[in-house]
Amino acid sequence: MFPASKFVIRTYHRIPVRCEVYYLGEDFLGKGTVMNLCRNGFRILGDHQVVPGMELVVRLTLPDKDEPVEIQRVVVRWVRGLLFGVKVVTMNPEGEDRVGTFLSSRLRAYCASS
Repeated sequence: MFPASKFVIRTYHRIPVRCEVYYLGEDFLGKGTVMNLCRNGFRILGDHQVVPGMELVVRLTLPDKDEPVEIQRVVVRWVRGLLFGVKVVTMNPEGEDRVGTFLSSRLRAYCASS
């Protein structure tokens, strides 16, 4: 018998990217690479171990600008070694706009090449 779990179908596209990211926990600073990105979450390959449920502050460097996007609060949803997924909880409107604009341009480029 399989344990009961909540299965959710995504209603958004995850865009493959390679972006530098720093993530700050209560007592550590980790560095990693964002492997894919969507408006409300992303996957990180990092250099510091995290656990599900942990809350982090994130500084994400998008390839379109030098200024990083600061995300005030993300929650770690799953972990596989140093690879983990986070859900965005709190991001300022400017950050939301930058991430949204970046994703829209990447999605248009992806659709044009298909």
